[in-house]
Order: sequence, then structure tokens, then C-alpha cells
Amino acid sequence: MERDDVEMERDDVELIERVLSGDESAFSSLVQKYQKSVHALVWGKIKDFHIAEEITQDTFLHVYEKLSTLREPARFAGWLYVIASRRCIAWQRKQKRVARSMETISEEILEKTAYARYVSEQREAAAAERRRQVVESLLEKLPESERTVMILHYLGEMSCERISKFLGVSVNTVKSRLSRARKRLRADDSIIHETLGGISVQLNLLENIMRNVASLKQTPPVLSKPLPWAALVSSAVLAILLIGASNQYFTRFQQPYSVEAQSEPTIEIVDAPIVLDIHSKPDLRNRVGNDMTPGKNRDESPQRGDAPMENRLARDAMQWNLPAEAKARLGKGKILEIQYSPDGELLAVASGIGIWIYDTITHREVALLTEHTNVVSTIAFSPDGHIFASGSKEDGTVLLWDKRTGKQTELTGHTEHAELNLTFSPDGKTLVSGSAGTIRFWDAITGEQKATLTSETIEYNKFISFSPDGETIVCGNWSGVISLWDANTRKHKTTIPGHKLFTWSMALSPDGKTIAMGCEDGAIYLHDVNTGELASTLTGHVADVNSLAFSPDGKILASASYVNLTIHLYDVNTGEHLRTLIGHTVDIPDLTFSPDGKTLVSGGGDGTIRFYDAHTGALKNMFTGHSEDGYAVAFSPDGKLVASGYSDGYVRLWDPDTAKHIKTLSGSRTSSASSIVFTPDSKTLACDTEDGIRLYDVHTGENKTLPTGHTGRFHSIALSPDGNILASGGDDKTIRLHDRHTAEHKRTLVGHNHLVYSIAFSPDGKTLASASDQGTTIRLWDVDTAENRMTLTEHTELIRSVAFSPDGKTLASGGNRLIILWDIKTGKSRVKLELTGYRHWVFCLAFSPDGKTLASGNSDNTIRLWDAYTGEHKQTLAGHKGQVGSIAFSPDGKTVVSGSEDGTVLLWEINP
Repeated sequence: MERDDVEMERDDVELIERVLSGDESAFSSLVQKYQKSVHALVWGKIKDFHIAEEITQDTFLHVYEKLSTLREPARFAGWLYVIASRRCIAWQRKQKRVARSMETISEEILEKTAYARYVSEQREAAAAERRRQVVESLLEKLPESERTVMILHYLGEMSCERISKFLGVSVNTVKSRLSRARKRLRADDSIIHETLGGISVQLNLLENIMRNVASLKQTPPVLSKPLPWAALVSSAVLAILLIGASNQYFTRFQQPYSVEAQSEPTIEIVDAPIVLDIHSKPDLRNRVGNDMTPGKNRDESPQRGDAPMENRLARDAMQWNLPAEAKARLGKGKILEIQYSPDGELLAVASGIGIWIYDTITHREVALLTEHTNVVSTIAFSPDGHIFASGSKEDGTVLLWDKRTGKQTELTGHTEHAELNLTFSPDGKTLVSGSAGTIRFWDAITGEQKATLTSETIEYNKFISFSPDGETIVCGNWSGVISLWDANTRKHKTTIPGHKLFTWSMALSPDGKTIAMGCEDGAIYLHDVNTGELASTLTGHVADVNSLAFSPDGKILASASYVNLTIHLYDVNTGEHLRTLIGHTVDIPDLTFSPDGKTLVSGGGDGTIRFYDAHTGALKNMFTGHSEDGYAVAFSPDGKLVASGYSDGYVRLWDPDTAKHIKTLSGSRTSSASSIVFTPDSKTLACDTEDGIRLYDVHTGENKTLPTGHTGRFHSIALSPDGNILASGGDDKTIRLHDRHTAEHKRTLVGHNHLVYSIAFSPDGKTLASASDQGTTIRLWDVDTAENRMTLTEHTELIRSVAFSPDGKTLASGGNRLIILWDIKTGKSRVKLELTGYRHWVFCLAFSPDGKTLASGNSDNTIRLWDAYTGEHKQTLAGHKGQVGSIAFSPDGKTVVSGSEDGTVLLWEINP
């Protein structure tokens, strides 16, 4: 080995030792040293610059978390590149050649190869600039519709079929637009592809990586596990934590890293606890568990010694306010709305499980408020920050929180399952709530209802706000119609007509003179509130502008779209597009500016809350832990893992003993992971995607896609008990069987008249049961012959789930308000469970390993446990805030795991 290489290794060893001793600047040096090489390696493999940035960032974060497990620090470079290579595998779909395994290449070759790629890219910088100019000239000649499909086809490398689904137009329309665009440009495919494919941007990853590292704390492995927080305090104290985090209540002992600060090459992370100004209480931030509440929330089992400890507070916060029978929560719930407190020190996040309160200075959780019985969909601070309001459109309830008294007041009267909006008057004395054509006026202090305003013009309410002077209430509906009402007399003043377009979002400028509407065509329409005239139209999104926010000075408008997953910033006065912010991989439900206007915050369906510099567009910080709707859960047969699938297409693996997140298996950006299953050896996991069944290696994350052959979407997968056959039920009314190892199509089961929603193998693997989403029959199939052996017909309404008992003698089926236990031998029902108290559906069923208990997941957000022989109700597990879409038992039968649309997975301890 040459001297330079020896010095490099020696330098790496020194830096690693410093990182493990707590020196964050040392890790910054490691990132600076290797980021360009890693990015060059990743970019060369996946051919996508921006995704390469994400994978590079993820690689370094994983390195930081696992650094204490590296046995030979001198081989850090080789270890680093192996990690980067494995993260590339998840993105290597439909590649023409298979990359060599990183584990067969020496450290020296890896380093030289990556560096050579980087040098080559630097030499191409000048040529890349010329290519950008050519691209701009080419695209300028095209109308927007043709320009969009060209970019998606050539830059996004999307097929016409995928573009069709992406834009919601027919395949022929996409092909026609491509053809017209090519004729306009008078160039063939190869020229266009070469030109558009040559675009590159500047690499800048250090800031992003170190800001994420700031949320972690490198700690050597320990033998004891940090204790989860129990239900810490009463609702009154939670309310004080929520709204009372102002300077008069909190004392800061050290100046922490600020979310408003510009990035530096290194960031020193300091422990900055926040304490209530009440001397009798210990520092809540440093407490681990509740001293007064021993028991199941005080888990003292040892932590696995080979895993570095995560940030104690972050892990404990995940277990705040657990339901009574639950022993762990996985995930923080999906993000629905985000709001700054008036002083800018708190960020409130309405999530699927409650309201998370974050301190924007220390980047830590302050509280989790779970008093709502359903998903919290909207939140609002009063102008002085003394009152906080939250509402749930599921049950129509609104809660008022008073920081001075700790009092909660429930406001009722709104319609269930209707859009709900909240806004405070400028003087803070009145709360207005709008829903289903009704606006209600409440005294913000007492909660007394002062008045009600009802009108057809405000039906399907989408937006409600006070004018800055408090004299006018501005309302908007899904059709884009704006109604103005006198706030004092409650009389209608004027109406601004809509654009005959579906309107996703609205925002009123701080001066009350302009209202912005984000519509389905991707445009943002700015109207003069006084005259109703269209002032300007802002373009840039492809379709569906679902989030809008004005900066506090009214000069900047931020917008986000479900479709292209970007945030655009516009100059309100000139209409100029200022910049585009990227990073989110799933839809962006909400945007908000900090009170000083320096920071734009976005909440994403990818589970992240991102802080951007409002002027430069730089990513300043990011909170993680949230997720999208959770549909699928599964225990590995060895009981060591829980897998959860989400509508963002990702599958996350968890340790069921420690509730620790182990890894995320990268998903399909266009498809939810709504059905997942482990192979009997626990080494492989299968889940559904738009392209087929994706098979993951649980340990390495490597994956491949098994095409199913369905002509449409498929909704369920099942694996035979021996792990050899994969079955899938789809929109095309068929069930297709494949060999899991060879991908060979074995046979197709035909007979259903509607899409197949649920399927299950019998324990011996000889029979497959299936239920149709639109039918009332269950079919039993011979797996070897594809013969429909039996049809069960006693359901009178739709069926959503089927499951076999472990002995194969009983089949359970669930649908609308009914569960039936069938004797498989006779085909007759043995027990019928009438669910009269339920709102709608039984979505999922699972038998315990001993066959004595049947669990049902329901649309009333509960899991019910039944005696599998008598049908007697044994226990109800309540705690999810959304309907339960999937349940599974642990191999020992002592734990049930459930996934819900609220974005969380709960682990439940089962009573004997």
C-alpha cells in the first residue's frame, strides 16, 4: 500500500475515534472527504442526479448510526462504498446490465473508480452548461402539454403507460403529444434523449447530511434500554407544554443550534434541555419514563448490545400517550397540517394520532396531545398564542386549549366526515369554524357558541379566514367560489366566481387584498378581493396545486403539488417564479412560513417535515418519524421483525422487542404497499407494487420485481405455507399463481365477477380462499388444478377479508357488519358474529397461532378479539385514530401488531 493510502487510513481511524467520542465536527470532515466520491459512485449506478443526492445522504446517515459497529476502522472507505452500493440496489429497476457486487471489489478499486467518475463529471461541467442552453431552446418551442410529456419521458425515463397514469390522461393522448413534440423539434429520439439526458446540477450535500446528523446522538452501545415515557401528565399540563413554551415559561441553559441559522461546514450539537419554570418538577426533557407509573410502560428488558443507542428523547417520544393495552407505537402518524406558534418557537403538527408539538430551537418533541378520539385534521393558534384550537373532520369536534388555565373545552355541532376549517379573529376573541355549509362563531375564552351562519354558497367549505381588520370573513369552496361575509352582521357582502375547476387549496394574503387559488390544472389564480377581478395567473406545476402559503410580508407565495412533488416560490407582485424546492418523495399536504418569514416549512407524505431557507431555498433542517397511511403489517415467522407497509410505497422493518426502526426498504413512488408477507425462513419479504410483486432480501435490502400478469392493479398477495407459490388477486377479477423462485406463471384462477380483494392459503397449501370486493361470495380453489371446489354464499353484503385457522378446519370471512366462521368440510357457517355497533367494515382478520383467538381489524378504529370456537367477544383494543387495515399475531401468540390509516403501527400485549 502506498504512503498516501496509509495516511488516508490513519486519518480515517483518527476521525472515527473522534466521532465515537462525541466530536460531530469529525464526522463533518468524513462527509467532506468522501461525499463527492460516494455521489459519483451512486450517480453512475442509478443515472439520476437528484436521487443520487438522496441515496448519498441516506448512506452517510446510516454510516453515522452504525459507525460503532465497524470492527476495522482502517477499512472505512470500503465499508462506506459497500453501504452506498446496497442502497443503490433498491433503485436499479429495469436496468439493462447488472452491476458487480460491491463486496467482491477491493477498497482501492472502489475508491479509484468513484474518484475517476467524479473527475470525469467535473470535466463535463462546461459541456453540461451548453447542453442546458440547448434544452431550454428546445423546450421553449413546445406548448406546456407537450413539454410536460417530453420531460417525463426523457428526463424521468417514464413509459407512455406510466405517464398516462401519472397525468390522468389516456395512453394515446400521451403518445400523440410526444409525436407532435418530436415533429416540432424535428429531431429523432436519440438526439432528444442525448440532449435532455445531459442535464446536471451542482452537488451540495454536506449541509443536508449534517442537519440530519444533528437529530442523532452518537453513543456507544449500552446494555440497558432507555425506558419509554408513560402517559406523563394530565391534559392540563400537556396544554401548558403545548402553548406555554414562551420565554416566560421556559429557561434555556445553553444556546442550541438554531433552525434559522445558516449552515456552517461543521455543527456542534449541544444538549439544551427545556424545563418548566416549576421547581417541584424535574427536567422533563431528561426524564426517561414515569417514576410514578411502573408496569408495562417501564420496560427494563436489556437492549441488544450490538446496536448503537439512538437519541433517548426521540425514542421515548414515540411511546408517549400509548393506549392502555398497547406496549409500543411504531411511527408518529401521517402529517395533515402544520402551524407555527405566533412567537415562532413551537411547531404544531396535526397528525394521524394526535398533535405533535416541536420546539423549533432545540428540534425536540415537547408534547403529544391525543385528546381527540379521531384523526386531527386542522389546527390554529390565536394571534397572541394564548389559545390553541384543533379539530377533527371525522367526528366534527373542536377542542380549545387555554395555556393560562390548562383548560380544555370541547365544541360540538359540526357534521361528521365533512371538511372542517378553523380561524381566529385578529383580536383573538372569536374562533370561527366552518364545515358543510355552516360557519359557527365561538367565544375563544369560554367556548360558548355566539352565532351560526348557514348558506348554500359556503357548502363544501374548503377555506375560511378573517380579513386583517376583522370586519370580513372570506370563505371558499371546492369549486373555487369565494364568498365574503360581514363578520359583525353575518350578512353576505359579495361573491367571486370560480374558474369551473376543482380547487385544491386557497390562501389569503396578509393584507387581505389578494386571494390565491390552487387548481387542478396546475395553475394558481390570484384575485383582487375587493373587485373580484383576476389579477394574475402563476404557472409551473403540472396539475393539482394542493398547498399554498403567503409569507408574512405578503411578497412571496409558496405552492406545492401532489403531482410533481415540488415546492414553487413566486414573487406575488411580479408573478415571477423565484425558485423550485425539491426533496419530498410523496405528496406535500401543507406549507407554512415562520412568523419572521425566514423559513418555509413543509410537511410531506414521505414522513418528513422540512425547513427551507425562504430566500435561498436551502434545506436547513428536517424532522423525521412521521409516515403515510399504514395498510399492511406482518410478523416474520421467527418473531424478530415487524414489517409495515405504507401508501408511500415504502416498507419499514422494526424490532418488536425494542420498538426500534431497523431499516426502510425503498418503495414504488406510484404505488402503496398494501399487502406484505414473509417467507417461512424470514429472509425474504414480498409486497405489492404497481409493477408487480417486489421481493426484498430482508438483510441486504436487495430486491427484484416479479411481474404478476394482471391487466390492472392488484390488491392482495398470499404466499403458500412452503414459500414456493405467490398468489395475487387483482382488478381483472383473476387470481394468478407464480413460482416465487423462477417467476414462472403456473396458473390463473377465473370465476369472480369483480376485483379480488382478499386471498388466503390453507395451512396445507392445497386450497386458496378468495373474496371479491363487490361480491357476496367466497370461492375455494384447488391450487393444483385451478378448479373452483366450493362457493360460500351466506354473506348478504360485501366481503373484505378471509383467513384460515391454523388447523385448516375453519375459514373466517368479514365484511359489512358481519363475521362468519365456516366449517370448511361442509361449507356451512358455524358461527355468525353480527357487528351492530360498528360503523361500517371488518377490513382484516387473523387467527392466533394456537387457533383459539380470532382478531378483526375494523373501520371504527378498533381491533376486536373473539373466541374462535364460540364466537364470544373477548377483548377490544382501542387506540388507533384511523381505520385498521391490517393485523397479525406474533409467532408466540402474545402480541398483536396492527396497521392503520392514521399512519402508525401499534404493538398490543394480549391478555391470557
